[in-house]
Amino acid sequence: MMNEKAKGAFLWGSATAAYQCEGAWQEDGKGISNWDAFCHSDKNVVNPVNADVSCDYYHHYEEDIKMLANGGQNAYRFSIAWTRIIPDGIGAVNEAGVAFYNRVIDCCLEHGVEPLVTMYHYDLPQALFERGGWENRETCEAYAAYAKTCFERFGDRVHYWATINEPNYETQCCYAAGNYPPNVQDLGRRWRAMYHLLLGSAMAVAVFRAGGYQGMIGLVNDSYSIETLVDDESYRKAAHCADLFYNRCVNDTCVLGEPPRDFVEKLVADGYDLSYVLDGDDEILRSGTVDYLGVNAYLRYLVKPYTQGETHLKMSNSGKKGDRVEAVVKNWFELDRDESIPTNDWDMEIYPKGLYNLLMALHDLYPDTPFIITENGIGYHEHLDELGNVHDPYRIEFQSQHIAWMREAMREGVDVRGYFVWSTMDVYSWINGYAKRYGLVYIDYDNGNKRIPKDSYYWYKGFISSLE
Repeated sequence: MMNEKAKGAFLWGSATAAYQCEGAWQEDGKGISNWDAFCHSDKNVVNPVNADVSCDYYHHYEEDIKMLANGGQNAYRFSIAWTRIIPDGIGAVNEAGVAFYNRVIDCCLEHGVEPLVTMYHYDLPQALFERGGWENRETCEAYAAYAKTCFERFGDRVHYWATINEPNYETQCCYAAGNYPPNVQDLGRRWRAMYHLLLGSAMAVAVFRAGGYQGMIGLVNDSYSIETLVDDESYRKAAHCADLFYNRCVNDTCVLGEPPRDFVEKLVADGYDLSYVLDGDDEILRSGTVDYLGVNAYLRYLVKPYTQGETHLKMSNSGKKGDRVEAVVKNWFELDRDESIPTNDWDMEIYPKGLYNLLMALHDLYPDTPFIITENGIGYHEHLDELGNVHDPYRIEFQSQHIAWMREAMREGVDVRGYFVWSTMDVYSWINGYAKRYGLVYIDYDNGNKRIPKDSYYWYKGFISSLE
């Protein structure tokens, strides 16, 4: 295998997202996002905390980037908060917000760290959310204008862009499981919001190319190896339906420029209103295909044929064993499980070979598209020991095995350009709150947000160094 680090192109890094880490929620002209509003509302009941401060990255970014660089990482994926750049989503640019991200980008470059910038990671300006959010086509236009501002202000130094983070998972949680705002369970609204996310992404790609900016622009999606415990026609059909539901509805659209035909046929057969698809959209999607696909890889999905019952999706957010993920999609598939495979306390199956299986499947579908593993990690309850350290051998095992399977896929011809651990440090984990810790660095929230590298941080540093 080629020496990834010596090539100079392979990105070894870690990732965060603005709302989850920045804090400073009302500082320097920042507007209110849908997550600010939700976390301060009576709907935030599962883990009723907020990210008003979180790990206070807004005031610690230099320390965090320096620590990342000292850990041997040559890349950092972070997101820009739309509300810091254009507080209400539409209107005047907030220069203080621009200045903050200029400082972050410059700090990355000063420490030899390549920034990969995501322009939207769940946090929508509340003013747009109140007008329908991504169900409203006007949000696509507003997003394209915001993206243009980002390209104009940061494009001279940022060479890796991601338009949207996880159109699949966000819309699942918002409109299927109902555990993210707007907290509804209506797949028709899910498909509408997803469509506009993808349309907005394509519009932003068109702006990027029209502006002649240098670098690569992609979209990040959570993708899954879809597998079955039985190999027969009914299980293969269920697997295909699940692949459409979780993966190809997004990936085909942003990579190939159109959604899968049989996916659209299933939506029509199920009676969903698709009147939001307008004449001319097909050309927008075709002209806005991505340069790379970002892959957020956490687990596989085992599926089986649909049997009975109405559509029902449930996430695991309590952090208690026995709180299980569930999915029944009427006339499509049901989730299955293999009780012999271990899970963490949030019912995430730990199956490293799934990353290899996923990459091989994606390569078969999109052989000319490069991939970047934009997130891969695992969350656990964690505490400092009596000496003030965090020993996380489970994370070292998880990351090392996933990297090994990724490199095997690369040996077999899959074009992977980078790998990012989720997450750089412990962050607010959406409605999982602060109990679910993913970081390579521990945040002592009760002691001034002190940064304490975990064993996995030093392992990752040693691994990257070993590639020299």
